Amino acid sequence: MLQFTGIVVGLLTQKTKMKRYILIAFLVITGLNPSVLFSQAELSIHIQELLQHRYDVIDFTGIDSIGGLTLQIPERNRTLSAEVIGYLPYWEYEEYPNLRYDLLTQINYFSAEMSSTGTIENLHNWPNLDMIDYAQSQGVVVKLCATLFGNTELTTLLGNPIYRQNAINNLLDAVLDAGADGVDIDFELLPYSQRENMVQFITDLTAVFHAAIPNSIVTMATPAVDWNGSWDYEALANISDGLFIMAYNYHWSGSVTAGPVAPLDGFFYDVGWTIDDYLFYSGGNSEKLILGLPYYGYDWPVADNQIYTPTTGTGTARIYSVASNLAEAYGQSWDEASSTHWISYNSDTWRQCWYDDSLSLSLKYQAAMEAEFAGVGMWALGYDAGTTELWGAIEDQFSSCAPTGDVNLDDTVNVLDVIQIVNNILGNYEFSENQICAGDLNGDLSIDLLDIVMLINMILGN
Repeated sequence: MLQFTGIVVGLLTQKTKMKRYILIAFLVITGLNPSVLFSQAELSIHIQELLQHRYDVIDFTGIDSIGGLTLQIPERNRTLSAEVIGYLPYWEYEEYPNLRYDLLTQINYFSAEMSSTGTIENLHNWPNLDMIDYAQSQGVVVKLCATLFGNTELTTLLGNPIYRQNAINNLLDAVLDAGADGVDIDFELLPYSQRENMVQFITDLTAVFHAAIPNSIVTMATPAVDWNGSWDYEALANISDGLFIMAYNYHWSGSVTAGPVAPLDGFFYDVGWTIDDYLFYSGGNSEKLILGLPYYGYDWPVADNQIYTPTTGTGTARIYSVASNLAEAYGQSWDEASSTHWISYNSDTWRQCWYDDSLSLSLKYQAAMEAEFAGVGMWALGYDAGTTELWGAIEDQFSSCAPTGDVNLDDTVNVLDVIQIVNNILGNYEFSENQICAGDLNGDLSIDLLDIVMLINMILGN
C-alpha cells in the first residue's frame, strides 16, 4: 500500500491545483491521513544528526589554535537587507574560520542539550569557544541553541513551573558566562497538551533575557508542518524575537519515493504551503518569520532511474559538499515542478540524490522576501565545506553595496584610504569588488579622482 501511495505522490508533482485536489481525494478514498505521506513520523534532521554525532570527540582547543592563525577580517563593505541566521553544529566547529561573517547576522551554536528537569547536560565546550568573540567582533550575533526532543521529555519540562524556571535560569547563566547575545530554543516533537505551556515558557524566557541582557534575542525553531496543532504560531511570534521555520525534510530518509527535501512547489506540503500557513496562523506577523532552508539532501537506493521512483531502502543524508560532488561526477537534472536538482546514478544499484544548490535556494530566498519575511537561514553552517557558491546566492539576494570610503578595511576612514585609492588609480594596487564598492563614493561604478575629492571632503567633515 505504501509503495502504491508513493507512486501516486510521485505522479502528483505538477504545479497545478487540480493535482493537489486529486491527492486530497485519494487520501479521502483510501482513508489515509496526509501524515502517512510526509515526514512527521520521521525524526527531524536536527534530531537525527545530534544522535549521529553524540559521541564525536571535537578538539575545540586545537581548532581554536589553528583558527586564530587563519582568521581574517572579512570585507564588510556591504550591507544585508534581511536577517541571515545559521545553525553551527558543534561537530562542524572546525569550519568556523571559513564562514562569511559579512553575510551572516546571527549564529545559533548547536547545542546545549537540556534535561527534562531544566538542567543542561552537555554544553559542547560552550562558553570556551573563540568563535563567540570573533563572530561578535564582526557584528554577528551569537546565540546558544537549547535542545530537548520528545513527547515525554517536553511534557515533564513544560508541565512543571519549577523545571521551566530552572531551564531559564541555567540558559541565562550559560549565555552570560559567554558574553553572548541570546538563546534559540529547539524543542521538537511537542505534544498538543503542552501548547499553552510552551507559550508560557517562551513568555517567561523572553522576559528574563530581555531584562537581564539588553538587546538580547530569543528565537525558536518551529516545524514546517504542525501535524497536531501543538504550536501557537501567533502567540509565539508575538512574544519571541523570531521563529526559525525548519522548511526542510518534506522528503526524508524513510520516504517511499525519492524526492526533494525542500520543494518550493508541486506537493501537497511544500515550502510554498509552509509560507502561506505561517502567514495565516501567525496573524500575518511576517517580520518575525525566518525561512530556514537545507544545506543537505538525501540519497536513496531506488527502483530505477525515473524521477520520483519508489525507494528500496532508507535514504542517507548528504551534506551540500558531498551532494555537489555527486552532481559533478554523475551530472544532475532540474525538476521544474519542485524547483530543485536531482541526481540519478548507479552504484551497484540505482540511487537518487536530491539536494538544494545556489539556484534552488535563491528561488526560495525570493519567495521568503516576497512574503516579507524577516529573513532566511540554513541548516547547517559548515555543510558547504568551504565552497563559495552558496554564499554567492546569499550575497546576490541580500547584499548591497555600502560606499563607506574605508577601502583598506581597517574600520577607519582617513588619509590611508586616500593613498590606497591613489595606488589603485596608478595601477599599483588592484581593488577587490568590495573595495571598489567601498571607494565608489559617487556611484559611477569606477574609482577615479572624483572619488578622491569626495573622500577628502568626508575626512575633513565637509
